[in-house]
Amino acid sequence: AGPRKKLSPHKRTTRESCVYSHQDQNWVYQLTIKYSRRSEMVEIEEDQISCPVCWVSSASGPSEHNHNGTTATTASDYHQSSAAESSAEEVIFAKTPCNHVYCRTCIERVLLPDIATMGTCPMCRTAVSIFDLKHATTEKSLYPSNSDVSSWPIANNVYKQFSIRRRRGLQSFETEAIFRNTSFSFNEGHIPKLQYLNKEEDGEASDADGELQSFDFQRYHFHPQSMTFHGRLDFDTPIPSPSDDSMCYSYSSLNCLLQFSDGGQYIRDGYIHWGYESTTPPGEYPLDGKWKVEWENGEDLEIYVQRHYFNCFEINYEITLDDNHCPRFEWPNSTRSFFQRQSGVVQQSTQQIPPGSSGPSVGETLEWSTNLTSSPKIVWKRISMALSPKTDGRRLRIRPDHFVYRNVDFQAQLPPYVATSIWGNTFCQMYTVGLASYHFEETTEADEASSNYRAYISYEHPHTNVWPALDNGENVPGRVPFRNIEWDPVQRIFKGDICWQEEYNTTWMGEDSWH
Repeated sequence: AGPRKKLSPHKRTTRESCVYSHQDQNWVYQLTIKYSRRSEMVEIEEDQISCPVCWVSSASGPSEHNHNGTTATTASDYHQSSAAESSAEEVIFAKTPCNHVYCRTCIERVLLPDIATMGTCPMCRTAVSIFDLKHATTEKSLYPSNSDVSSWPIANNVYKQFSIRRRRGLQSFETEAIFRNTSFSFNEGHIPKLQYLNKEEDGEASDADGELQSFDFQRYHFHPQSMTFHGRLDFDTPIPSPSDDSMCYSYSSLNCLLQFSDGGQYIRDGYIHWGYESTTPPGEYPLDGKWKVEWENGEDLEIYVQRHYFNCFEINYEITLDDNHCPRFEWPNSTRSFFQRQSGVVQQSTQQIPPGSSGPSVGETLEWSTNLTSSPKIVWKRISMALSPKTDGRRLRIRPDHFVYRNVDFQAQLPPYVATSIWGNTFCQMYTVGLASYHFEETTEADEASSNYRAYISYEHPHTNVWPALDNGENVPGRVPFRNIEWDPVQRIFKGDICWQEEYNTTWMGEDSWH
């Protein structure tokens, strides 16, 4: 939609094609592009815009904006509301930060299915958040930031990390201390808060172990249809790593994307990014920044140097400059068991770093030598002159199969047991309620007389979030009811149907029903 007259793509008739060929050694690649000659050319005025995905333009009426009654989101009611908006109201066009314009329904179809509200621009592949979208003509945000938290479904909740303990020989997953000590509060005033502890005991964060620091998010959004929160804050004073953390860094910002379960009991997906504090050479720390470490055997990895400290394989190192301004550091005792118990491992360079200089430039190398026979030479190649809090830091992808951030007020209840009937009982896999567990609701005499039975399969446990989504891209519902229930109390035989297509207007893994 540029400042020029365009031709409408509607009413295509005459079909033509052209062939492009490319020969590479013994293979010939041929691409055939078929396109249409428009029988009727309709001029669009300069102030009109159109969507490159569905071809609807601002000159089109509401009836012409048809997406088959669907839009890509994780909530079924949002499908219906967006479709109703498309057919009954004026088409809304959204502009991305990269200045590409789409109709709102098409761009939301791109941004909502995977990590909710995040995706890439279909035209240029630039990273885009749904909260970055602006109205194409008014330039106003389609999803204003810093809305009133009291209206959110997660209001009055606090979420702390909860490790999911696995049974039958499966290991528990433990995150780093800085993430274990991070919690999110939505119950104080009308501003979401980050809560952080700098101490912990026995691997579990506890308010009694240290002072609980609280920080207001300076910029935040909430998308109620997908239950997704975006938050960002910049610290006035950098936050150090927890005292028992293996890392040596301090942090100047936090950015997070949190997608909550339907009922708000836990955070089911997303990420948390602690941004490193940036120090810029030249100055007191000329070797600060990002480096690529290369060994003679071809292995390499990236490290981050902050105030001449860095962490490699969860071991901290400190760089110093000797009297000749050459960098050197010693390997801590904890590393020596990996290298045949050799003591006094020193890594040093003969390259001088004069006072006030910034060391090697981006792309240049710093060569090191060691007194270790297995690694006599190590090369560092500079990637950046300084750390960027936006891209450099510690990032945690929330894994519901390993751990979750759970509402502290949520109390899981053990299912009851009824010895005389299946009704009132729960049947579990791996001793876990909500992991496709079968629930038979308690009945009364009147229910049994009228065969009014109720049962469902529960997918409410966080582990189920790593299972396939429904075939329309939505999450599997927390509770899926049985239909057409039959119960024979003499033979103790239960029959019932799970009707995916009938209940949810889609299939699951290609199946429309279970019997």
